[in-house]
Amino acid sequence: MKDIINQIIQIDSLADENKKKNSEALANRKKDYVDKLSTYKNDKISIAKKNAESVTKSIQADLTKQEENNNKKIKNLAIEMEERYIKIEKDAIQKVFNKLFVLEG
Repeated sequence: MKDIINQIIQIDSLADENKKKNSEALANRKKDYVDKLSTYKNDKISIAKKNAESVTKSIQADLTKQEENNNKKIKNLAIEMEERYIKIEKDAIQKVFNKLFVLEG
């Protein structure tokens, strides 16, 4: 009877030891998966950040180019308007002088 009790104690001790080993193995496996998931997440965030920076730079370059084009158009329009104004002004002055000389003559 004493031998049976000792065998039960021994079996119970082995079962308890196996349970602890399995719990530790499971905890280690969980830690590995959590670490892998964290690394994966950080890698993806890093890639997304680089892509966002690239898109931002591209948009900024496009906006700068568009601004330069708009400034050129505005400058050309201003020059064209000034040329028209000068022409109209000359024509108006000429008409005024013509009317003055017609009235005097």
